[in-house]
Amino acid sequence: MKIYSIVFLFFLTSVFAEKKEEIEIKKLSESLGYIIANNIEELGIEIDIDNVIKGIKKANKKKPSPMNEEECLEKIKQLQISYNEIISSKNLKKAEEFLNQNAKDASIIEIEKSKLQYKILKKGDGRIVNDYNNPIVKIEGKYLNGKLFTSSEELIILSETIPGLKKALIGMKENEKRSVFIHPDLAFGKDNQSLNNLVIFNVEVIKADSQPQVLSKETADESHTF
Repeated sequence: MKIYSIVFLFFLTSVFAEKKEEIEIKKLSESLGYIIANNIEELGIEIDIDNVIKGIKKANKKKPSPMNEEECLEKIKQLQISYNEIISSKNLKKAEEFLNQNAKDASIIEIEKSKLQYKILKKGDGRIVNDYNNPIVKIEGKYLNGKLFTSSEELIILSETIPGLKKALIGMKENEKRSVFIHPDLAFGKDNQSLNNLVIFNVEVIKADSQPQVLSKETADESHTF
């Protein structure tokens, strides 16, 4: 009776081990699919997932691919260029529509008509930022679609930053906070990350000027050139 019990327990353990391994393989397979899908999305082009799966099955069966690796990469590059042009055109139109509509708000101040605007969120009471200064600011930057690309407290080198942010910072007082709306022509343009997106900065001046050479290494490393 004892031997039967041991054999039965061994059998159950084996079944559970196999079942657990099967579950782990399923989880791993699903996770790999998730990773592949995320990487496909980062390509920035439209991909047919059903045909991706078809390609995986072909590879498993050692069947030939409709394109070799070099042809595939070249086609991706061509599609990315074409896709980016379409998105850039759409984003530019949205940016211009937004700025024209935003200008109707009485609280909005235009530095450059239909190009650069700001709204004062908090009045300042300290020194003014001049064009030769390098202010320390709290800054949050996002695109019109809401995607956040920066949020930090850092030194801004005015001579090296994007034109829109530089012009918006000049004249700000310490402790002043603004929302700044920048046309892509004065921001990142057709850069592959922004693709003609309008840029919105929420910025607060902490210190009107701080020369890079007197900063600690840690602070200097955080200086930004948007």
